[in-house]
Amino acid sequence: MKSNKFLQFNGKTIFFQSYDGNFWIALKPICEVLNVNYNRVFQNLKTDKIFSQLFAIQQMVGADNRLRNMVCLPEKFIYGWICSLQSDSEDLQNYKLECYEVLFNYFHGTITGRKELLKQKVEIDVEISKAENELMQTEAYKTLIKLGKQKQDISKGLKNNDQKATEEIKDLFNYQNS
Repeated sequence: MKSNKFLQFNGKTIFFQSYDGNFWIALKPICEVLNVNYNRVFQNLKTDKIFSQLFAIQQMVGADNRLRNMVCLPEKFIYGWICSLQSDSEDLQNYKLECYEVLFNYFHGTITGRKELLKQKVEIDVEISKAENELMQTEAYKTLIKLGKQKQDISKGLKNNDQKATEEIKDLFNYQNS
């Protein structure tokens, strides 16, 4: 166990700890904060195909400041676990609504943000095409294209000359080695 920490939630303390590189969060204090029956939740946890493989008993400091063995989940699974809880608890329902809002805002922002960026990209591509079409009509653009072709021809000539020189050097060395 590396460290015990806590956070305040609905006026109550939730303890968690860092252990083997994961933050583990005790389930019972969360159930108490959300006014959910811990015993029923724990029974459901043990039969859940995913969460039953993930929970562990960890020693944590309890609300009475004493070390207790507590059923815990790694933090990355705790939020999904909370959303899986079934209860008429008003506190749980309010928390789930907040979670759903966060999820919606995250995914909606991602999707609409990407859509907006794609729209901007298309608008820029259209403007670039218009500008290129206008440039093609100018003498400066025609000169630029002509000079570019001349540069390519010179580059090809240099490459051919380099290949000829390399072949001559190879022939020279082959002749001397014979």
